[in-house]
Amino acid sequence: MKKISLFLLLISTSIFGMHHAKLDVIVFAIDLEINEGKENSAVSFVSTITDNVKKNEPQTLVYQYHFSNTENKVFLLEIYPNNEAALFHMKNFTGTKWEAGFVENFSIKSASILGNANSKLKEALGPYTMDFRGNLYGFDRVAGELSEEISKIK
Repeated sequence: MKKISLFLLLISTSIFGMHHAKLDVIVFAIDLEINEGKENSAVSFVSTITDNVKKNEPQTLVYQYHFSNTENKVFLLEIYPNNEAALFHMKNFTGTKWEAGFVENFSIKSASILGNANSKLKEALGPYTMDFRGNLYGFDRVAGELSEEISKIK
């Protein structure tokens, strides 16, 4: 599962991790463990929070939970077109029933934030991770074709 998750992450950063002026993609790559006795509750919570994010955060490009078949491990992949969209997500999460439900059901094992996170986003994510990895090198052929459409998502 870890190899699959890493593959998905690499594809996602390849698709969206570009140096176009209009996009400065932020990726949350989070390894979770389901808290003991919360297996059923975690699945229900994920369904509800995913519906909420889809409905209320139109700039969230990817929001996916990947569950292990044999263990209580989960990989959460979130992709945002820019710092503002990632901050909007954090404002909708921090100090709300969504954060309470998340903490009740999951323990964060590791969290990496990929992309050029600004100081406001780093501050908002401080309670969860200090692992911020900026873009240094790379290219993206697909995003060159899609950057205009992605930047129009409001």
